[in-house]
Amino acid sequence: MRKPIAWMKELVPQKGLEWQVVLTAHEEMAKDWEQPVIQLYTKQEWVGLTDEEIQECLQGLPTQTIDVYARRIEAKLKEKNT
Repeated sequence: MRKPIAWMKELVPQKGLEWQVVLTAHEEMAKDWEQPVIQLYTKQEWVGLTDEEIQECLQGLPTQTIDVYARRIEAKLKEKNT
């Protein structure tokens, strides 16, 4: 599971003042803020399956339904992308 790289909160303007955004890379500081706090993440590049991994997912399933194949492939993709 990915962890956030920063935390952000917005401060509501008072009597016409502009909005203020507070940003920190320190999780402990963000824990002290009042809610809501927005967690920021890096964009992760999608990792696909290799031909060998696809064959691994299909191995030993000649009589299984397509749903079983799909669930195994989905599980392998989840493993690679978390």
